[in-house]
Amino acid sequence: MYTQNVKKKKQAKKKHNFALVFTLFIVAVALFTLYTTLPFPSLQKVTKQETITPSIPVSLTITPTPAPPTATPTVTPEPLIGYCLRVPVIMYHHVQPMDEAKQKNQGGLSVDPGMFDHQMAYLTSAGYTTLFANELVHALKNKAALPAKSILVTFDDGYRDNHMYAFPIIKKYGIKANLMLTTGLMEGADYLTWDQVSDIKNSGLFYFTDHTWSHANVAAGTEEKIRYEIETAKKQIQDKTGQVVDIFTYPYGASGPLAIKILQETGFTGAFTTIPGVYQCDSFIFRLRRLRIGNSPLSTYGL
Repeated sequence: MYTQNVKKKKQAKKKHNFALVFTLFIVAVALFTLYTTLPFPSLQKVTKQETITPSIPVSLTITPTPAPPTATPTVTPEPLIGYCLRVPVIMYHHVQPMDEAKQKNQGGLSVDPGMFDHQMAYLTSAGYTTLFANELVHALKNKAALPAKSILVTFDDGYRDNHMYAFPIIKKYGIKANLMLTTGLMEGADYLTWDQVSDIKNSGLFYFTDHTWSHANVAAGTEEKIRYEIETAKKQIQDKTGQVVDIFTYPYGASGPLAIKILQETGFTGAFTTIPGVYQCDSFIFRLRRLRIGNSPLSTYGL
């Protein structure tokens, strides 16, 4: 009798264990089904990461900060190789009364309107022919001749005083001039408005070049940043003026291999530095030279 009772107990225990195992198996199957079928982000396994590409990089959406030019870096000019022309490119920033310039700490980059009038009168009386930037680049690319005393007058950055003081004098003498626009700074304090740019454009006396969006140094930085600076300014100038933009001007005069590569890929045909010199060659058409002009007669600069 005792042996039979022990056997019955063992059989009952086996049935209980089997039922427990079976129940656990059913629960596991249910949990697995729940894991693989219900759309719970916390339970589902992520098999592919979504990639979002913004149209404008987050790091580039900030409002640009005015960055005045610094002293021209010391650069060894390229040798005069290839097709070369003697064409001085004179460079201005501010044209404003010197007392105003000193109050704004802009004296070193300013020419007084009276002196600027004298300088433009000198160009006229000395028989200089003023050119647009694309005319010089076209002549170099096509090995074409230019008038013997050709010269370019350029204004960097797009300061409001260019419209107030320089523009009337440019019109007075019928001078062709070139305005290097930093488009992200337009409408800001001390900078031109787009209405003023339109007024200048309608005179037929100005050609506009791309001077970046925020006056960034394109000799440094990522390819994404350099492309954004160049391409954004190009599009904005073309949209606002209707002029094709294929000439570039380097902020701070600083160029680099990556910037030149991007310019070539974006359809630009030439670019200006601040390297001093009066000869321009097709061999350095993306590093053309300029002369910084101060508050002195142009004869002071060998013109």
